[in-house]
Amino acid sequence: MKPKQAAVVLIAHGSRLEAANEEVRRLAVRLAERLGQTVIPAFLELASPSIPEGIDQALNGNPSEIKVLPYFLTQGRHVQEDIPKLLADKARAYPETPIRLLNYLGAEEAIVDCLAETARR
Repeated sequence: MKPKQAAVVLIAHGSRLEAANEEVRRLAVRLAERLGQTVIPAFLELASPSIPEGIDQALNGNPSEIKVLPYFLTQGRHVQEDIPKLLADKARAYPETPIRLLNYLGAEEAIVDCLAETARR
């Protein structure tokens, strides 16, 4: 029997421009290929699936845990308040599966390397 694997839910804000939402979906596919595990895109607002729906999709795969990765550059209200509240609600509903909030993108030191490399071009 194959051991359980973590699932990743990649959270973006969501946009009225469907092309922007599709870009996040494509990023999730590329990230899944890189990680070799399930990555589900989810959106805070304006697009589907919502964050709760994304968590439900991840739970359907019976993961060992759910890692929630905020695709945000700054720690605004959504990162500080909205996302943690949504995750806390899901964690209470599904206590058997850990749901872990990872750092938002802008908090990672590697973002400086990425920006520097882009600026050198």
